[in-house]
Amino acid sequence: MFSFIFVTHADLGASLVRTAQFIMQEDFKDRCEVFSIDYSMLADMNRIKEMLEKAVDRYLGMKHKVVIFVDIFGGSPSNVAFTFVKREGVDVITGVNLPMVIYAFEHREHEMTIAQMAAGIIQTGEDNLIGAKKLLEKENR
Repeated sequence: MFSFIFVTHADLGASLVRTAQFIMQEDFKDRCEVFSIDYSMLADMNRIKEMLEKAVDRYLGMKHKVVIFVDIFGGSPSNVAFTFVKREGVDVITGVNLPMVIYAFEHREHEMTIAQMAAGIIQTGEDNLIGAKKLLEKENR
């Protein structure tokens, strides 16, 4: 079983979760937590790290594997999330988009390793990056 934590700038994570819930017509509140980082929080990233650690520990204590989604590599959310990547049963994925979130929620009950889940999430994200003009050019050949 998997649980998910979103650590993003502003309300991106919350918006992605709400949108996935809308599309999938399910509520994932018991399996995910969202940390929205704003300017007022940047001065105290230790507080964010402590809150994130409590969430990670809670899910690991439930015997869940944990995927932490962040919006952009190198930003404050990824910097704090990356401190957990060496923990057993935890992975961090940057560049989160809606197809990745839907994939994760769809596969949350599947028996797979954290590496398999991360690979599926990343592949889904990559597969859904499409330039419409190039797609039409391929179809017209």
